Amino acid sequence: MNYTEAIAYLESLIDYERTPAGAAAARLWNLDRMRALLERVGDPHLDLRCVHIAGTKGKGSTGAMTASVLTAAGYRVGFYSKPHLISFRERIRIGGELIPEEEVAALTEEMRPVIEEVKTLDLGPPSFFEAYTMMAFMHFARSKTDLAVIETGLGGRLDATNVVQPLVCGITRIGLDHMQELGDTVVQIAGEKAGIIKPGVPVVSAPQDDEVMEVLLDTCLERRCQLITVGQPGGPRVTITASDHRRQVFTVQTERAMYHDLACPLLGAHQAENAAVAVGLVEALAAQGVEIPAEAVKAGIEGVRWPGRFQIVSRRPWVILDGAHNVVGAAALARTLEEQFPGRRVVLILGVGRDHDAEAIARELGPIAERVIATASESPRARPAYELQRIAFRHCRHTSAYTPVSLALREALDQCLLNDVIVVTGSLYVVGEAMRALGVEP
Repeated sequence: MNYTEAIAYLESLIDYERTPAGAAAARLWNLDRMRALLERVGDPHLDLRCVHIAGTKGKGSTGAMTASVLTAAGYRVGFYSKPHLISFRERIRIGGELIPEEEVAALTEEMRPVIEEVKTLDLGPPSFFEAYTMMAFMHFARSKTDLAVIETGLGGRLDATNVVQPLVCGITRIGLDHMQELGDTVVQIAGEKAGIIKPGVPVVSAPQDDEVMEVLLDTCLERRCQLITVGQPGGPRVTITASDHRRQVFTVQTERAMYHDLACPLLGAHQAENAAVAVGLVEALAAQGVEIPAEAVKAGIEGVRWPGRFQIVSRRPWVILDGAHNVVGAAALARTLEEQFPGRRVVLILGVGRDHDAEAIARELGPIAERVIATASESPRARPAYELQRIAFRHCRHTSAYTPVSLALREALDQCLLNDVIVVTGSLYVVGEAMRALGVEP
C-alpha cells in the first residue's frame, strides 16, 4: 500500500468532520469501539505519557505551545491535533515534523484488517477520526516519544482521544459550538469537555464564565483533582507589555517562577491567555518530575509555529488567515484586529460550516468590516455562500458572495488598496483553501 492508497482507504471511512450537519445525530457515541481498535494493536495509548487538552477555542494553539516548550526542553514530543489545513499529515507530528508518507502507508496497511474486523462487531463502524487517532498513538508509541500532547477532536467525554491516561489535563475557553452534538447550553458543553478530567490528575484551565467554572470545579471536586486556573489565586497570571504585527511580548507569573518578556509570534490577548495555560501545563508536568528549565519555556513560546491563527501572509495589502469558527474565536479575532489595525479598512472573506453559529460569528465580525465577501469551502458541511451573504447583510451593508475561496480572494485583492486588511476566516477549511490559492505552506 502506498500513501495515495492509504489516504483513499482512510477517506473511505465515515468522516463526521465532513458529514453534512445533522447527520451526526446518527453517530454512535461510545469509547468501546476505540478501545476495541487499540486492543488489537497492543494498546499503544497506554505507553504514552501525555497532556490531554479540550476546549471550544484555543486548544490547538495551547497544544502547539506546550509541545514547543517540551521540545525546547530536549524531549521527543508527539503532537496530535485537528483539523489539518492542507495535508492529513499535519495532524500527527513529532518534534514539529509531520508523520512521513511512508509511515502513513505502513500503519494504514497494518490497521486495515483491524478496522475491518471491528466493523463486524456490534459497535458501529470505525470513523476516519478514530482511525487517525489510532495511527497517532501507534506512531508516537513506536517512535519512543518521551511525551505526547493530545488535542481532543469534538467534546471530550466521548471523544476518541479520551482513552488516554494523561499526566495533566488542559481546558481552554469553553463556549457555544457543535451544539447538535454537545448540547444546547454552555453548561452541557462544559460537562462534555470536562469529561477528559481523570481522577487525581491535575487540571489547568483558562479563565471561564461562572457557569462553566462551576462545572469544572464540581468535576474536579468529585474526582479529587487540583484545578489551576489562569488569573486566579495559585494560577498563572499573564501581563502583555508590547505588541506589533510580528509578535506580542508578555510576562507569565506563577507560584514557581516569573517568565519575563516572552516574545510570542501568535498575536492577540487570547493567545497570551493560551500561553499561560501552556505554562501551567508544563509546570504541572515539572511537579511530576519532568524537568523543564525556564529557558525552555521562553524558547518554546517564542519559537512556536501554528499557522492559520491570525497568520499574516501578505502586507501590501495585508492578508490575514484566521481559523475562527465559533463566537468565542470570532470575538477574539475582532479584538485583535481592532488592536493591531485600528482605523484600517477591513474586507472580510467569510466561510462558515452549517453546524456553526453563522449569525453569532457575523454579529462579532460584520460591524468591523467595510465589506463581507461570503464564500464556501469544498467541505460538504459548508454553508452555501448565498445563504451566508444574507446572514452577513444583517451586520454589514456591503456584502457579496463568491465561490470557490480562490475566487473570493481574487475579488478582495482586486478591490483593495495597499493599506487595506483582508481577513480570511470562519473555517479552517476556508483558510486551508486560501493557503493553497496563495501558495502558502502551512
